[in-house]
This record gives sequence, C-alpha cells and structure tokens, in this order.
Amino acid sequence: MTFSRALFAGVLAACLAGCGSSSDSADAGTFTNTGSCDPDGLKTGLVAQQTGISVDAFDCAVLTASAKYGEPDPMLFKAVMYGESRFDQFSVGCTNNPCGVPNGWSTSETGCFGLMQVVPACNPKASDAWILPSGHPNLTKDTGSADWPHSVFNPDMNVEMGVSGLADNRAQVKKQFPGCTEDQYTLMALSNYANYGSAKGCTQINTTYIDYVMPAYKEYAAAAKYPAHAY
Repeated sequence: MTFSRALFAGVLAACLAGCGSSSDSADAGTFTNTGSCDPDGLKTGLVAQQTGISVDAFDCAVLTASAKYGEPDPMLFKAVMYGESRFDQFSVGCTNNPCGVPNGWSTSETGCFGLMQVVPACNPKASDAWILPSGHPNLTKDTGSADWPHSVFNPDMNVEMGVSGLADNRAQVKKQFPGCTEDQYTLMALSNYANYGSAKGCTQINTTYIDYVMPAYKEYAAAAKYPAHAY
C-alpha cells in the first residue's frame, strides 16, 4: 500500500478511547455516519479466523475517521483491514520498499505497517503527526510510551492515515475523471490505494484488488445488516 499516493494498544483500544459525540444508524437501506460508535452500525459479531481478533475491534476508529474525511462507506475500511492485516494492529509488510527509502531512513522504516498497511515513507513531511522530531517515522509498539498516540501502529492513527489517504485519492480521481458516480470514485480511489495510478477511468481500475476486498465487504455488511453499496 502507499499512503496518500495509494495510500492498535489492545484489541479494544479504539472504542475504549471514545469517539464522536453524535449518533449513527443502520436502518434498512440507510446509514448515517457521524462518527459515533454507540450504537455501532458496523458491528458484525464476527472474528477473523487467522488472528482470532474481533472484526469489530476498530469500528470506532473507522467511524470517526470516515466521518472526519467524508468517506461515504465506512464498512469498506473493515474489508480493507481484513485484506491487509487480518486486523493485526502490529502487522508489517512490503519488504520491497514501495516508496523508496527517504534520506536517513533505514529500510526497516519504509514498509507497510499496521491495520491498513500504510506507508509513512510515501511523501513524508515533518508536519505529519506520525513523524518524530528526529525526522523518522514513529514505529513504537510500546502502548505505554509517550510516543504511542502518534505511532503508525496505534489504531486511531493508522486508520486515520488509511482513510485520509483514500480520501485524497478520491479527490484526485474526481479532478482527473469528472462525471463518474460516487461508487465508481470509491472503487477508483481504492484501486489507487492498492496501486497508485491504476485508476484510468470510471470503470478502468485494479479489479484484482477490488475482487480481493469485496468478499469480506459483503460478508460484513450482511452480518451487520448494513446497507451495502452495489459496487
């Protein structure tokens, strides 16, 4: 994955930390996401078989970030998390250094990290919340550390990085390809999340990645009685 170019500690940390002050609902055919996780309109009651982690463990972070960045389908991010990390907040991947090695960084700092496999090495800026004063990425796994709130492994930080990255991709493809539907823009943004530049038009996308993510999306939507988009 790449961050805005493509762009938790325990399992319950996100919802225990608190989310928005508004409410959201998942009545038949409707879903209003205002950032609250009580009630949790994404709740499935399922567990990821490979890791034994609740599929719902990070719903609060997903709802909060989706509302903040105006993303219309928060359930999609749960499916992305399943595909990328099986909900393992400390997952590490991408040994191929997808965005290169920024000056002064080690190769171990340039991979894909956490729930959504974000890549801090893609266009890092000193002002990024996950960049330490040293200029290196914040990769602490110590949940008791003062650096933990902005660690790329922190669920809230990681989900926000992933959601904001996809939102950036959406804004880009809207400018590049006017006239598509909102669902098409979602798929185009997701296509670029997996492989930046792979979205070439309203229906010209990385179908391999979309097909990889969609089974989990449909399963979770059905389990939560969530109004799935007809992608």
